[in-house]
Amino acid sequence: MLRQYTDWITCKVAGCHTTLKFDGYKSELLPLSKGLNQGCPLSGIVFQFYNSDLVDVGELNKGKDVVMLMDDTLLSVCGKTLIEMNNWVKNMMTRDGSRLDWSCMHQCKFAIDKFGVMGLTRRREPNPSGSLKTRPIQRRPIFLQGVKVLAIATQKFLGVMLDQELRWKEHCQYVLQKGVKWVTQYWRLTKYMRWFFISVAIPRMMYAADLFLVPGLGISKGTKGFISKLAKIQRQAKLHIIGVLRSAPTDAIDACTDVLAFHLLVENLKYRAATRLVNLPQSHPLEKHIVREVNRYVKLH
Repeated sequence: MLRQYTDWITCKVAGCHTTLKFDGYKSELLPLSKGLNQGCPLSGIVFQFYNSDLVDVGELNKGKDVVMLMDDTLLSVCGKTLIEMNNWVKNMMTRDGSRLDWSCMHQCKFAIDKFGVMGLTRRREPNPSGSLKTRPIQRRPIFLQGVKVLAIATQKFLGVMLDQELRWKEHCQYVLQKGVKWVTQYWRLTKYMRWFFISVAIPRMMYAADLFLVPGLGISKGTKGFISKLAKIQRQAKLHIIGVLRSAPTDAIDACTDVLAFHLLVENLKYRAATRLVNLPQSHPLEKHIVREVNRYVKLH
């Protein structure tokens, strides 16, 4: 049965042609060695097989990993120094049978000038100049095929803004911008705004909230400042939903719109995330970490 599937996929991706259209020009049919119809539902599945070797290339041992979703790829290395980790990342890209070799074999040219290298650490070093005594430890670039890959402070990966110290400030600002933009675009849709707010705005604003929003506890200060700012955006949306004066009390607005208060919404999302984590199957890569850390508060990651 498996052979029938592979033969069918082989037949489907072979013998394809395409045309180029731009500025009123239309080219003749151009043959493709492999391809799928535009918008084909199989595109995502077939692409996973196409770039699966990109993850498996080379030997991945303890401290080295590859995270990939479609065409977003992240190479991660753990080490004692940033220089050591930079060398390992460069080695993962350039050694024989590496990802650069995969690029040549699969006719998939990397845009190396768009690459970035991040040093995820909170270590600091003495500051030779300036008012502060210390500064973040200096990150250094790497060179691939003669191209300088710059060390970057922030990078968006799978919808989350990562910063070099994993403090989530950049992502919180990104979420605030999305919330303000949403409210300014949808405030005229009074009749449908509650539905849009619950189904569109909250999922977009609170994506990965279990990473960057920490409710205040006795053992943690949490991110009260960002939670308060996001709560103001929610209040503004609720004012538009029911069309009341700005001076209306928040408790009354919450009751009239039948939407959770924002701090309760954050708690709800955190509990849902925790429930998913503790119910992971044993085959999941995070399961053993959850079991190990479940009985103590995690201060460092």
